[in-house]
Amino acid sequence: MLVVLLLLLGLGKAQQLVLAIPAEEGLLTPFTYVTGYPGYNLLSLVYDTVMIPDLNGVPQPWLAERVSSTNGGRDWTIRLKNAQWHDGQPITSADVQFSYEYYRRYPVVSRFTTAVRSIGQIRTPDARTVQISLPRPDANFELSTLADVPILPKHIWESVTDPKAHRNNIGSGPYRLVEIRPGQSYRFEANPNYFGGRVAPQNLVVVIIREAATTFQALQAGQIAASSRELLPELIPQFANNPSFRLLRGALFTSNLLQFNTTAAPFNQVAFRQVIAGLVDPKAIVDTVLLGQATVGSPGFLHPQSPLHNPEVAGYARLSLAQAEQRLDQLGFRKGPDGVRVGQDGQRLEFELLAPANNPLRLRAAELIARQVRPAGIVFQVRALEPNTLTDRVWPEFDVSKGRNYTLAMFGWSAPVMNQANLRGLFHSKPALGNLNIGGYANPTVDTLTERLVTTVDLAERKTLAARVQSLVARDLPFLTLWYPDATYAVRPAVFDGWKFQRGQGILNKFSFLP
Repeated sequence: MLVVLLLLLGLGKAQQLVLAIPAEEGLLTPFTYVTGYPGYNLLSLVYDTVMIPDLNGVPQPWLAERVSSTNGGRDWTIRLKNAQWHDGQPITSADVQFSYEYYRRYPVVSRFTTAVRSIGQIRTPDARTVQISLPRPDANFELSTLADVPILPKHIWESVTDPKAHRNNIGSGPYRLVEIRPGQSYRFEANPNYFGGRVAPQNLVVVIIREAATTFQALQAGQIAASSRELLPELIPQFANNPSFRLLRGALFTSNLLQFNTTAAPFNQVAFRQVIAGLVDPKAIVDTVLLGQATVGSPGFLHPQSPLHNPEVAGYARLSLAQAEQRLDQLGFRKGPDGVRVGQDGQRLEFELLAPANNPLRLRAAELIARQVRPAGIVFQVRALEPNTLTDRVWPEFDVSKGRNYTLAMFGWSAPVMNQANLRGLFHSKPALGNLNIGGYANPTVDTLTERLVTTVDLAERKTLAARVQSLVARDLPFLTLWYPDATYAVRPAVFDGWKFQRGQGILNKFSFLP
């Protein structure tokens, strides 16, 4: 099937790069893309932001030629570059104002609504100047708003009342999306007038290959030149010893979680979640499943390289089998005749653990976790689902206010959540603020601390607040952070060798295709 698809796409043309992604990413508009990685990264090839995180994750002006703030970070002035949309229309301050107001107008269908909610007033004194006032300082305004929210062309979107159904992908980015083959591929062509410089390659074809094994077979056979997937650890020596490939390595800020539905019994009990944390061994997962090619997760979520990481939050407290059984006895869960524990209400400690069928590392980790908890009389039945089906159950319509249809899931967040230290989004109990709180976690103290964190500009004070949040999360355990991958990518330099590794993100980023 893959070979037939590649032939249909006309491979062999000059200046054409074919890379693979693991799942479909919708219509690739800001309202329809699916995943934070690689979906948002592909989206960013079509749409631009006012600022952009550079290769080290530091926000820099992008559509803007300069950005400045006054009044303690409450007032911002943006001077736009002389740039244009794919259809030749100029990008103006009215487009920026329209975009930020449009995301607020349709809060249910966009994750960017939270990022623009802090804006109080927007003024456009001339065609290239935007002035934004915030009612209070926003410590993440550059990263989470200016460097993350895609700017829309007003002349196209102002008449759109159903953002999810809109199919026009005119943006301002380095590529134009010219074809979508549903379930199969996306085709991009270089924007010849891009303000960021001449794009290479001129043609980019992104094929969907759901199975990891098939992806790396296609890479080995030369049917694709790169993949958004990092190499499976056991394949690294094979590609490292092949002169046709170049390997790029670095730490990713992607998180891999054992996510609990904290509204479902018995996972609504902190004490029970602590027992699970004591039985699960993230280091064994890293050593066994990832062959050491990862960093063990922190109970406070933030990566050790995050400037807000709390080093005093120790690793997960391991429990011996005897200790775990004693705690389960105290919680009223007794072993039945078949060795599975049963609560006083007759509930068996037997649960479905959802895992993505196209992610062998998360799937293997789920199976290992199931083996780790079984001796204590707890059964996790691993169920592999297509990634979009899994997401629909864990995060229906990407809206936490719609509830959840799962008990346990292997899940994770892409690098921007870590880069922005978005602890409010992850842990706040109000859906409008905790828009990533897919487990329904609620702690009033965490709510207060994360709200203060968002409006605190002073770095030392932010570190203090973030440290307290991490300590509480490490105690309450709304999920277990299992690992952050240390990624290795294999690429064919003879086809294309412009890849650049963005700190925490990987190789699929805008800078890889620019001079």
